[in-house]
Amino acid sequence: MNSLEHAPPLQHAPEQQLRPAPIREIPDWRRLEVALARHGELISDGIAYAEERHTGVNQETAECIAHVLGRSFGPDSALADYALEGSGNYETLRDEYLTIYNNAEAPAWAVELVDYFGSHLICQTFPEAASASYEASHSLKLARLHVPTEVTVDGLTMTVYVPGIYGRETITELPETLSELHLAEDEGLQAFLSIPRVNVVSGNIMEDFDGSYVGAWRNIEEAVTELCLLDDREEEVKDFAAERKLYFDYLSPDYEALQEELEETFTFAEKGGRVYVFNV
Repeated sequence: MNSLEHAPPLQHAPEQQLRPAPIREIPDWRRLEVALARHGELISDGIAYAEERHTGVNQETAECIAHVLGRSFGPDSALADYALEGSGNYETLRDEYLTIYNNAEAPAWAVELVDYFGSHLICQTFPEAASASYEASHSLKLARLHVPTEVTVDGLTMTVYVPGIYGRETITELPETLSELHLAEDEGLQAFLSIPRVNVVSGNIMEDFDGSYVGAWRNIEEAVTELCLLDDREEEVKDFAAERKLYFDYLSPDYEALQEELEETFTFAEKGGRVYVFNV
């Protein structure tokens, strides 16, 4: 049985300590507790069902969680509407549930509910959202789930990735921060920030870039040739064949297969007609 039935059951995980300032009114914790008392068993069953099958919560459970969270803001909230309609504007919903998540007085079980609902909403709205790690989707938390976010910096419009714990205020400040880093003029940095696992609000963008940058090549074939030491591989094959009195004029590398092998270690990103490689 999920611990939500006996709220408050949980302690905040380390990644949940990153708490941008709330932007909405203070939630009504009492109404939230009353709503959970009524619907806690249904939500716990839905979470248990999802975890047993290694998935996120289903739509029915998400709507029930939205109803409980929405009670803290009232019947005219975006969360209340989601509970009825099963859909809603992502940014409006995000701003509401982050008001709970980012409030230092929020009960641990309320933060847990936001994690389940927010992760469901992000995956529903942005199928291309990525985890900061390689964990299964059922274990995702808002802090580790990177949301694709469009920004315009000095005339350049591109998609970067922001952890789900950050809302409107942080995202609004992004263009100024990225302008100071001369993003519009730096194609290597653009390539780096286009990688879904890269956190654009890490606070150490250039350190992250410098620490993971491997190199840039004119095309994927040149990158693969150098990174997988293709010349050495060909020599090994030729020596092996010569020992068996077998000779041939040329070898044909399978660049696609070799790239897949390299992607176990490296990430490839194309930008401005060049292939950039990072160790992320």
